[in-house]
Amino acid sequence: MERMWCWRCKSEMPMLSEDEFSSVQALYSGGIKATKEFRQKWGIALEGVPIDDLFRPVRTRYEELTSMKDCHQNAIMHHRISLYGPPCEQCGKPLRTPKAKLCGACMHPKSEG
Repeated sequence: MERMWCWRCKSEMPMLSEDEFSSVQALYSGGIKATKEFRQKWGIALEGVPIDDLFRPVRTRYEELTSMKDCHQNAIMHHRISLYGPPCEQCGKPLRTPKAKLCGACMHPKSEG
């Protein structure tokens, strides 16, 4: 786990390594599967599914890894170190993607090399 700027949350957030993220991703996939099964079993629309309950394991695991409570499961899926590029040489925020050539915060170009 490493604290980094999250472009989605617009603040520093705990970001997960690939090993940490794989455990969270497995729980997230399980939540999606459970949602589909619940809807099919009861013949209900998505609005009637207790999504907070089905994705609680994702939020719990993230809290175990980061000590951060009540982070939305969709935001957690963006808190993966490998989704971001290196820190900007000028402002220090991570580039938005590993392939980015320009900082999204200060517009400083990434040096080639």
